[in-house]
Amino acid sequence: MNQPPPLYPVNPAGVSDSVTEPSASFKREVKKVMTSIFLFFAVYIIIMLLAVALAIGCVMLGWGVITASTHLLIIIAGAGIMSIGLMVVIFLIKFIFSIKKVDEGGMLTVSEGDQPELFAFIRQLTEDTQTHFPKKIVLSPEVNASVFYNDSFWSMFFPVKKNLMIGLGLVNTVTLSEFKAVMAHEFGHFSQRSMKLGSFVYNVNKAVYNMLYENNDFGKFLHTWGNLHWAIGIFVWITVQIIKGIQSVLQGMYSFINKNYMSLSREMEFHADAVAASVSGGNNLASALKKLEISDAC
Repeated sequence: MNQPPPLYPVNPAGVSDSVTEPSASFKREVKKVMTSIFLFFAVYIIIMLLAVALAIGCVMLGWGVITASTHLLIIIAGAGIMSIGLMVVIFLIKFIFSIKKVDEGGMLTVSEGDQPELFAFIRQLTEDTQTHFPKKIVLSPEVNASVFYNDSFWSMFFPVKKNLMIGLGLVNTVTLSEFKAVMAHEFGHFSQRSMKLGSFVYNVNKAVYNMLYENNDFGKFLHTWGNLHWAIGIFVWITVQIIKGIQSVLQGMYSFINKNYMSLSREMEFHADAVAASVSGGNNLASALKKLEISDAC
């Protein structure tokens, strides 16, 4: 068995494995969220099928209009009709290809050669919490720590290596044992196979949010397309009204998911706290959280 690093605080003795097992309430909340996600995607698939049918109809009608006359206005109108169905379909699938990147401005990436003791500390902690070593470790001036990654629709299905952000304000505030507790809490969100479902739900929630609310680029594209000609602008307006109707239906479903997800996220925080306490002691976790609150206010 490998010896822990010299600066690594000793783990509490006699901690039962049951402490870090997901609770019955956690499993119950997961079932509620998964049910709501299933209902959301059932409605989404129905809307998608209707959108594809609309797109086929619009393309056929638009092409018929275009080929029926050589008049420029008629051709433009045909293109506008075709765009209605195509734009609705694009709206419904655009989130599949989007990648939301975390702004790393003000962060400094460190290497094991630069900080060997820190890397040894984190490596031992990932072993204790049964999770993977971060893809990279970055430093920031914040009184905080977090695990982050660039997420996309596909991160729901394929593993994504996480990055660890350590705030120097945090380092200057807590003891080594408290630092261990805070780091363990962050890793606790991703430890154990039973927690992967919680991570999946988290990514689904973000993907749905991106589809419904992160539409600035798509809105700009529609605006540019509509400004090409007043006739196209009419069909863009029709497209926008259809999309608004779709959004209202899916947003209602999303609010149902989000309400259940908030209950699950609370259970996930409890689990992360249990993981942190199991490897650092509950007293260190409690004192670290209090110091973080005071230091952040300062």
